[in-house]
Amino acid sequence: MKRLHEQIRAKIEKSNEVYRRKANKHRKKAKFQPGDLMWIHLRKERFPSKRKSKLAPRADGPFEVIERIGDNAYKLKLPGQYGVLATFNVGDLSHFEEDDFDLRANPIQPRENDTGESMTQQLDPTHVLSTFMFEENSLTLGSRDCCFMSNGCSMLTWVKPN
Repeated sequence: MKRLHEQIRAKIEKSNEVYRRKANKHRKKAKFQPGDLMWIHLRKERFPSKRKSKLAPRADGPFEVIERIGDNAYKLKLPGQYGVLATFNVGDLSHFEEDDFDLRANPIQPRENDTGESMTQQLDPTHVLSTFMFEENSLTLGSRDCCFMSNGCSMLTWVKPN
């Protein structure tokens, strides 16, 4: 009888290990340090005022990590306007990676960036951004070009096919 109990116990432990591996498969093993910048996921349940529409952003940040609480929770430095506890599960955090490709606050701003340096590239007033071809019954009627003007306005011009 004892041998039967030992076999059943071993089988249960083995099946529990399989369940544990499957359950932990999706878990993040991320370790963040104090001072790291993080994005937070704005869950509907926790941030109802921030997630009112489908088009609202689903993340906010970056926010600085203040301390680590256990293996899967971190305390962040949040502004007071959020009105929630600053402790977040690691599943709601993602690492913030800075990119400094475009130095302008307004990408449409011509030949100048926010650091005061002038851009070396001159904009052609009739720079064609894209061309759209119109076809009807396998006959190309023409194309429409979207041209960029140097004052920030755009215009559409009709181009006849050759």
